[in-house]
Amino acid sequence: MFNSDTDPAVSDLTSVHVACAADAGYVKPLAAMLHSLLANAGPRNAVYVHVLDGGIHDADKTLIAELCRAGGGTVHWVPVQDSRFPGAPLWGRMSVSTYYKLLLGERLPSDLTKVIWLDCDLVVVGDIGRLWEEGLGGHHALAARDAVVPVISSRSGVAGWRELGIDAESAYFNAGVMVIDLTLWRSDRVGERALEYVRRHRDRVYFWDQEGLNAVLAGRWRELDARWNHNVSVPDAARRHAGGASDAWIVHFAGNLKPWRYVVRNTPHELYYRHLDMTPWKGWRPPWSPFSSLVAVYERLGFRSVLYPLEKWWMRALRAMTKRTAGPDT
Repeated sequence: MFNSDTDPAVSDLTSVHVACAADAGYVKPLAAMLHSLLANAGPRNAVYVHVLDGGIHDADKTLIAELCRAGGGTVHWVPVQDSRFPGAPLWGRMSVSTYYKLLLGERLPSDLTKVIWLDCDLVVVGDIGRLWEEGLGGHHALAARDAVVPVISSRSGVAGWRELGIDAESAYFNAGVMVIDLTLWRSDRVGERALEYVRRHRDRVYFWDQEGLNAVLAGRWRELDARWNHNVSVPDAARRHAGGASDAWIVHFAGNLKPWRYVVRNTPHELYYRHLDMTPWKGWRPPWSPFSSLVAVYERLGFRSVLYPLEKWWMRALRAMTKRTAGPDT
């Protein structure tokens, strides 16, 4: 059971519950995201962070807990076993931790009825309390339309949309930022059904858990303002379906050029490093390599806006070459 409202120290504050997931390899992005979250929580919000933990080292947990405490938040570690996802499709660098969000209904406290989900590859810029106050209005979730996959029938959308009887033009959302009605999520077995979908269609699934959630929640979610999930990895020319917001409330590094992999001299990456430098990992930057230098030039000189279709082609080729499924001990 979890009832923060019984704590007299926070009874006059709004309790905001946020869930995220990380494993040992994602500690630095987790730290930067949490610092940005707490720095933008607003003075009237008490933030409780539930981290679905895929094997973070105890020393790093201690540092993260101290970071949250210093920012006025509280962290709760929720252990997750990778063996829960045998048969789930994977490709490229993606690890099985992408599926952790499907366990929200069963792993979060049973008396918790609402939560904000945040991926760790993002930076919060706006007041998270405003997102918490968004009304669900009977929907299972609130989310922003995806900047790359605008509708269910898009090439990288929901492969089984015809079999499921979903309208081809139904909007497709990005699952990196969601406000979730946990009561509906649990009663309709959203996580379990999404996992069943990706296993059944594993040879065709493209965006992992996100595709499964779109298959299950088609028509059951409401669209958020795109500024709550602004994919800075998509060139503006390809952002037409996401609103092209320049004054983002959440900056999402959803593509390939993650700031913990490549040092790119642009405003979003510098924003990430500013928050990282307010954590115990101050000063850390990705190691230099010839390839990382080419990536930096590619981004800085604007080649990406021209060559983005080629980048998407490469992603498809990478998927074809690296397709695999999670095993019982993955």
